[in-house]
Amino acid sequence: MCGLIAVFHPDEVVRPTASSLKYELEASIELIKHRGPDSRGIYISPDVQVGLGHARLSIIDLATGQQPMSDEEELIHCVVNGELYDHERIRAELQMQGHSFKTKSDSELVVQLYKRDGVNLLFHLRGEFAFALYDAKRRLLFVARDRFGIKPLYYTVSNGRIMFASEIKAFMGLGWQAAWDVESIAQSGEFSDDRTVFRGVKKLAPGNFVLCRSSGYMKVQAYWDLSYSAATTQPTVSVESMISTVREHLVESVRLRLRSDVPLAVYLSGGLDSSAVAGIATHLLRQNDPTARVSTFTLAYPGDQQGNDEGPVAARTAAHLGATVHMVNVDEAALVSTLEESIWHSEQPNATFHGAGKIILSRYVRSKGYKVVLTGEGSDEIFGGYGFFPSDYWRDPDPAAHGLGMALPSNEERLALLAEYTKTPGLPQISSNGIASDTGSSTELVSINTHRTLGGVFAMAAPIFNHKVWEICGPQDVPRNFAEAADPILREYSLSGRYHSLNVAMYITAKTLLSQIILNLSGDRTDMANSIESRPSFLDHHLVEYVNTLPPSLKIRPVPGEQPGQWTLTEKWILREAVKPFVTDEIYLRKKAPYNPPPASSSIAGSELMPLQAHLKARITQTSVDRLGFLDWPRIKDLLDGYLASPTFPTHGAIDRRAAALMGVLSLIVLQERFNVPPFQL
Repeated sequence: MCGLIAVFHPDEVVRPTASSLKYELEASIELIKHRGPDSRGIYISPDVQVGLGHARLSIIDLATGQQPMSDEEELIHCVVNGELYDHERIRAELQMQGHSFKTKSDSELVVQLYKRDGVNLLFHLRGEFAFALYDAKRRLLFVARDRFGIKPLYYTVSNGRIMFASEIKAFMGLGWQAAWDVESIAQSGEFSDDRTVFRGVKKLAPGNFVLCRSSGYMKVQAYWDLSYSAATTQPTVSVESMISTVREHLVESVRLRLRSDVPLAVYLSGGLDSSAVAGIATHLLRQNDPTARVSTFTLAYPGDQQGNDEGPVAARTAAHLGATVHMVNVDEAALVSTLEESIWHSEQPNATFHGAGKIILSRYVRSKGYKVVLTGEGSDEIFGGYGFFPSDYWRDPDPAAHGLGMALPSNEERLALLAEYTKTPGLPQISSNGIASDTGSSTELVSINTHRTLGGVFAMAAPIFNHKVWEICGPQDVPRNFAEAADPILREYSLSGRYHSLNVAMYITAKTLLSQIILNLSGDRTDMANSIESRPSFLDHHLVEYVNTLPPSLKIRPVPGEQPGQWTLTEKWILREAVKPFVTDEIYLRKKAPYNPPPASSSIAGSELMPLQAHLKARITQTSVDRLGFLDWPRIKDLLDGYLASPTFPTHGAIDRRAAALMGVLSLIVLQERFNVPPFQL
């Protein structure tokens, strides 16, 4: 786990001297040194066409794994961020074919696989990664990102120079000047597509690579994407066999991610996913050492009075496993004190405390001497765990499940359940800002509800923008943006009925909520802020590709009620069955609970402002808002005054919707200060 930088000069661009480029790369590495505090390295080609920078967090091959790496002829040079699993087997295969390795590092696979397979090396990589490789003979820069976007990678063009980096802040060392992309901010491009809040800075999409040629030509291509079996495809094996295969894939995924030359731990909440990872890890370690104990780390909220603190459940799971338990207790004051740090490291708007909580947790993990943590992210998007998925599950029949002997509702019952479910107040659009927003006319693009729900969550409140913004950007329609950002084939398969609507919903969620929030804000960025490598065991592409072939009713399982026509749903049913041997009965039976770090209890609210209220009042002023150049201060002031006067305390630890909108405003203020962004000129 590391940080990388690459700068490429096309032929028509005036190149700096080698010494000045080295100085710039060193400045860039300094800005992302938290990603790799153990060592640094720089490569500059003799003709100064390319410069590569690397900040290393030593995990595998501590002694000789320094980067940039090169082949024996010094013609191939690369920098790699992340972990490549199953590398011992591939290394042995390459050595038998005559390839020579300089180190024992998993990262060196990229060099030797490129020499054998060229860009097709990507099909052999398993894990989470981003890399930049320079082929000096072809004068070609080859840059790629893993299938799920677990590792971040951004790119931009500045003064003709093509630049890539693990974090946007690294570009400042290369002389890049940040500017607002107001359309992206207003339309939530940060969360729906490859845009960021900064003009001209893009995310390389998950499962994509880029080729940069000396002429300046850049080609972005996809090498992998989520795909699903057709809705009518009939399984050829039993349900028991499918459960067993899911179990085998997941156990293998955890086994591969236990490989480390440094101490390793597990993030443990009170949910099924992390509990399963901890249980499987314990099972595997004890095959070699019956006394082995995993170390678990849990973020707990002992002051929470709404029953959302998962600390006690996690403690019971850890006790069952015989784990070494670490409880990290936090309150709203601690979360607020870390909020701006979370904004800086995530480089995107924060509307919850998820990132702040993760920074506190990873800081504690690091203080205890750990560098690697196994996590449970990705399960909900793959196995159907979110509470908004049923509206799309009920939308279609499940012909693939009919031949399995499962109890399923009739079409009449299914349609009645769909109608009843969609009557739930606020279901089609869930606003995180308390201000109604137009969901637009995106129905014809995909036949689901999920993009509307997510669009409501991610959209910044339209009224807080200066009215001139909408003259520039057109009307706000975040759900449409979410649908348009999906692969066109996915949209066609949705409208034609080839894909079940649940699978379409999970695809959209994986491309938005998973890649932009779960893996970025609550994953890599806030773990790497404290030099912690997190490994999401559910996001192994062998596991995911298999699960995507399963009938939807094995993910969300309908259970008949006592009365005719009554049905309940068990989310992630096949996962529960697959991990049952590794978890307690409590976890096996437990319903999914939203993970929302709770704010201060209403019992302490009174004449004294709560920590978040006080912080927002101090930081959101007319001066700071007007400096942004595109928001409407009177509307924001009304929102702030209302939140300060009468805060609400939603269930499940959610934040007051006005507070969430104000946290988005605060995020823009912080990013402007940290990135020195000039005011936007309307």
